[in-house]
Amino acid sequence: MAIRSMTFTLLGLGAVVAAIAAEFSAPLLMLKPSGADAKAPGIGISALACLDLVLLYTLVFLTVDYFPGIRAAFARAQGLATLILSILALLAAIVLAFGAFQLLMLMISLLLAVPFGTIAYFALWGDFDTGTAKAILGFAMVLKLLGLGLLLGASFALIRNKWLVLLAICSLGLTFGLGLLQTIPPGFLVTITDALGGLVTLIVVIIWTIIFLIGAIPAILRAVRSVA
Repeated sequence: MAIRSMTFTLLGLGAVVAAIAAEFSAPLLMLKPSGADAKAPGIGISALACLDLVLLYTLVFLTVDYFPGIRAAFARAQGLATLILSILALLAAIVLAFGAFQLLMLMISLLLAVPFGTIAYFALWGDFDTGTAKAILGFAMVLKLLGLGLLLGASFALIRNKWLVLLAICSLGLTFGLGLLQTIPPGFLVTITDALGGLVTLIVVIIWTIIFLIGAIPAILRAVRSVA
């Protein structure tokens, strides 16, 4: 039974890692042949990867019980590691959210600045690679569902962790929502709606990192008391 749980856990974590890798690769896979890579679309999918890193971190700490050899070391390091990583992730998410907001405002301003701004917008962002984006999002969604399913197969008790359930719902919900933002609007607006979806996702990442940051403080205090 233990071997089965460990196998399901490793396969589940591997599927989530593969989904994150696919999401991070989106900007490279969606580069325009003309080389306009600095303004290439895919902001929303990359932001999803940031949220899924938070999900992966949570899953690693919740499934470490299946590996007795490293369980004690992880338990001692959890509070401090969560604190440090939460601070770094929070700063990175704030910077990325600010950049996404600036880019979003720039695109909207150019689109509305008829005629020359609009011409510039269409030249830079008027063509969104919707097909590649759909393929990446669909692939990532399947991998995340597969990974979460395998982890539940390893231990159905994971579903009792309300924070994990909420985080998984955020990840899957935002993936689905971003797919709608890349499908429903007219083609020339998809780059804007994609950036909007990325900004919303980064705001969600900021909220989760703050929750993790606050949650790490009691764990550190308990560790200090145990050592003292």
